[in-house]
Amino acid sequence: MNAPDRPVFGSSSILNALAICYAPLIDRNRKAIGTRLTMLSARPQDRMQVGAMLEALNSVWPDASQAVLVAPLDATIDDSVCAWQPPRNAILEVPAVSLRDPEVQASVQRLFRDGKRLALRGRGDVPLPPALLACFEYVLIHITEERRGHADRRPIAGPGSTARRVPFIITGVQAVADVDSAFDRGAAASVGWPLDDPRHRSARPLQPGQSVVLELLRLVRDDAELTKIDTTLKRDPALAFKLLRLVNSAAFGLPVQITSFQHAVMMLGYKKMMRWLSLLLATASKDANTFPLMHASIRRGLFLENVGADDNQPEVRDELFITGAFSMLDRITGAPFEQLFELISLSENVTDAIVRRQGPYAAYLALIESIERSDPIGLTKQLDALALPVAACNEALLKAMAAANTLDAVP
Repeated sequence: MNAPDRPVFGSSSILNALAICYAPLIDRNRKAIGTRLTMLSARPQDRMQVGAMLEALNSVWPDASQAVLVAPLDATIDDSVCAWQPPRNAILEVPAVSLRDPEVQASVQRLFRDGKRLALRGRGDVPLPPALLACFEYVLIHITEERRGHADRRPIAGPGSTARRVPFIITGVQAVADVDSAFDRGAAASVGWPLDDPRHRSARPLQPGQSVVLELLRLVRDDAELTKIDTTLKRDPALAFKLLRLVNSAAFGLPVQITSFQHAVMMLGYKKMMRWLSLLLATASKDANTFPLMHASIRRGLFLENVGADDNQPEVRDELFITGAFSMLDRITGAPFEQLFELISLSENVTDAIVRRQGPYAAYLALIESIERSDPIGLTKQLDALALPVAACNEALLKAMAAANTLDAVP
């Protein structure tokens, strides 16, 4: 499948200059409370000064009230950052190893005095002076460093200070048990979530809400009669209420109130109904450990539809969205794909990508997975395989984040 040829989102050259990855910040309640953006220069020979890079990044900054950690992995923190006018939710990461340099220490303290929000990434070779540690709002600690530090009680702060006076965020988690253990030791959040933990694949019965949504998806896909859809909707009053709330929202701008389920389905249309139900299925679980999976699946769907198709390819966009949104459905529901896809009929391209990791959509699924792993090097390899410009990938990611933030804001 050929990559779409589209204009770049916005006018900033920053989308051409950086390989940007995304990960959510997940709290102990399994809710996303922020975002971490990691980035590498797409062309090392054209590496930008960090202050200029951050200022340019402002033009495409995710519009969200939650905190956004920004981590320029190959940039050196220096006084050029002082000219940066950061968004209020921006928190700049500073690698602990760079604090060996007295000039970097001085720059960090100037940034703090200027009101910049800072986070420390990793443990230094020696404990930091209290005045320097006080500049940081958070400390990001890799799971291996955190365990070692917990075992030997090696403090972050220097003599006379209490270890971990700054809230810490865990990174590099590989299992839900890692996250639980880190939260037990006081972690404020986890960067990302162990999406491939085997416990997510443990067999469990479909929850009632999931069963109804799956049945409705099958009926809509088969162009069933409205009476059958109406009967199925009535089995789940909460779902029926959501449908009525949707069609009576300001987005539709209808002059009269819709109170009939059949009328609501007619107003929405089968194509939009399919997309709405896909969103619901990916968010229907009540198991807290699936909340981060739901968060990721919706962003996957929104990313894939933006990165793999133009606006004038609605059928392909819908299939790409479903590919992303359903790619973790086995982990969310506890049912294998074979069982799930017996209940709903999907295109061969979608099932090939999800189940067999082949076909025209599979490469886009691998692309978003490299982004979720905060792996800019893997991202670059996937872009090369797709012959996709880094700007188009960044554009799709930022659009997906903006659309997902809008969805998150809906009560």
